[in-house]
Amino acid sequence: MHKKAFIILLFLSFSLILNISNANAKQQPLRRINQQLTDNLEEHQEYADSDPGNYDYAKYIQKIYYRDRKTIIIQVKSGFQKMTKNDKTSISNQATALTRSVQSNNDKYQVTIKVKRNEKVIGLKKPTQKNYQWK
Repeated sequence: MHKKAFIILLFLSFSLILNISNANAKQQPLRRINQQLTDNLEEHQEYADSDPGNYDYAKYIQKIYYRDRKTIIIQVKSGFQKMTKNDKTSISNQATALTRSVQSNNDKYQVTIKVKRNEKVIGLKKPTQKNYQWK
């Protein structure tokens, strides 16, 4: 198995475990959910620093949070904009998987994902879209 595929599989497995352990998280207020997202992202960034090749997505993410129950904001670092569309999509999908590990997004809430650099939206994925729109 390729290292990249293994890392993604490992991350998704980790997310599933967190999702099960946080089954009641959907009832938590957004403030608490966002704090948990911050804590988990910081943990993933530490993993990425100590073990290059694992959790690399976290190196490009500055912050992830729910603006409301229907909108996820992924705030990215400057190097993100220079990446290919495929890499941007991969990183954004991994960041979104982190949100699912904290807040179960059942079909009750269809989520819009906004990828931002500073205050500018550079990527958007609406619930009705299969792919991100990158600027």
